[in-house]
Amino acid sequence: MRRRLSLLCLCFAWLCANGALWDAVQVVAWGKMFATYSTYLSPAKALAKTFDGSKPCELCSVAQHGKDAARDAQSPATPGGNSERLLLAAEVASPLVLTAPDFSWPSAADDSGLIRAERVPVPPPRA
Repeated sequence: MRRRLSLLCLCFAWLCANGALWDAVQVVAWGKMFATYSTYLSPAKALAKTFDGSKPCELCSVAQHGKDAARDAQSPATPGGNSERLLLAAEVASPLVLTAPDFSWPSAADDSGLIRAERVPVPPPRA
């Protein structure tokens, strides 16, 4: 249940980020217009009048204004123009140099700390 809820929330966030939420508002507006027109017109004429576009309903104009505002907000600033972005920090990346490390296999000299200096007493000492 929790996984399904998280997937639904993720899909909803993705739809909002891509502006598809305004498309959903538009679909709801079309459904409302079709339901209104089909009360006094035939379904074919109601469908034709819904998608005519000459007289958009209030919800259609809200959806269109929302799409336009989202498109204007996401448009990149023109180069050399008066953009409102603030450059906080600029750091030139250092060049990446790949070299093989100096590596040699350990020898007996490297294990000198592990070698005993005196002989091991034959009978172990007793305390």
